[in-house]
Amino acid sequence: MGAAGSLTNPRNAALSTEAALEWVSTVLTSRHVLMLTSLLWLTAAHAFGAEASPAAVEARLAEREITLTGFTRPRATLAVIAETSGRVLEVVWDIGDTVGDAGVFTRLDPTFIQLELEANQVEQSRLRARIDYDEREAGRYRTLTDKGSASRSRLDTVEHTLRDNRFALRALAVAEKTLEERLARTQVTGPAGWRIVDRRVEPGQWVNVGEVLAKAADFRALLVPFALAPTQYAALERLGDTLGLWLPHLGREVTAEVYRVNPDFDPETRKIEVDLRITGPVPEHRGGLRAQLRLPVPQGGNTVLLPKTAVESSYEEHWVTRADGQRIRVVLLGNGAGSDRNLLRISSPRVQPGDRFLMTRQD
Repeated sequence: MGAAGSLTNPRNAALSTEAALEWVSTVLTSRHVLMLTSLLWLTAAHAFGAEASPAAVEARLAEREITLTGFTRPRATLAVIAETSGRVLEVVWDIGDTVGDAGVFTRLDPTFIQLELEANQVEQSRLRARIDYDEREAGRYRTLTDKGSASRSRLDTVEHTLRDNRFALRALAVAEKTLEERLARTQVTGPAGWRIVDRRVEPGQWVNVGEVLAKAADFRALLVPFALAPTQYAALERLGDTLGLWLPHLGREVTAEVYRVNPDFDPETRKIEVDLRITGPVPEHRGGLRAQLRLPVPQGGNTVLLPKTAVESSYEEHWVTRADGQRIRVVLLGNGAGSDRNLLRISSPRVQPGDRFLMTRQD
C-alpha cells in the first residue's frame, strides 16, 4: 500500500519525471561532448598532416630581357634613271619632296625627237601617195595584160614595187611609235607618293641613256632591320604577331609586325636578318629613328625561377628541397625580371627546369 500510494501521489510522480529528464539531459550532453571532441581531433590531425606534407612547386626556366637597337629605314628605294638622252629643261622635285600623282621628276628637251617624228610623218605621207599611184598603175596593167596589150613581166614589176612601198609604210609606222615613246620618256618619272632622297641633276645639264638622275624612297612604310641569333629569333616568335618597339627619340612605344625574314645564311655573322614593319602611328615618317626591341631570352647556366617560400637561407648559404626530400645547395642570383620579379633566380648544376621542390617555409 505504501509503495502504491507513493506511485499514485501526484507530488512523487512529478519528482520522478524531473529525475528522468535530468538523466536524459546528462546522457545527451555527454554524447555531444564526445562528438565535438572527435571533430576537433580530426581537424587537428588534418592540420598536422598538411604541415607535415608541404606543397611542391615546379621550377621554371629563367629568362632575362635584352634590348636590341635598330634604325628606321624606308620600305624600298628606287633609282630614277633617264631612258633617253637630252638636255634637262626642268627639275620638278627636290630632296625631301614627295613625288606627285603625275610622277614627273625631270623634263628633257624634246626638240630633236619632235623633228625626227615630223620627218617620219612626212615620209609616211609620201609613201601613201606612192602606194595610191602604184595601186592604180597595177590595175591598168592587169587590164592590159588580160587583153594581151602588155607583158606579164611588166605587171609583176609594178606589183612588186607596190608591195615594197606597203612594207616601207609599215616600217615607218613602227618607227613613229618608237619616236612617240622616246618623246614621252623625255619626262623622267618617279613613283608617285615616294620621297626624293638624292638628286644628281640640274637644269641645263646633258644626260645620257641609263644615267641615274635621283633616288626615291617609300617612307609610307617604315622598316627596322635586326640581325638575330637563333635564340633571339625563337624569343621573337614566342612574342606572337603583335610586337612593340620603343622609340626613344619620340618618347613613345609603337606596335610592329614581322615584315620579312631573310632565308639565306650569313656565314660571317651567323645571324638571321629580320625586318620589322611599324604598324602604329608615327608623327615622323623618316629614316634614322632609333627603335629598341626588348626580347626575353633564356638566361642559361642552369638558372631557374622558384617562389621565395621554396628557398631556405642561412648564413648566406641557400638550399632547396626536392619533392623526395633531397636538399640541394644553390646559388641565389636575385629576383626575376618583369612579371616574375616576385620569384627568385637560383642556379645549380643539379637543378633543371621542370624539377619539383617543396615550399618549406612561409613567405
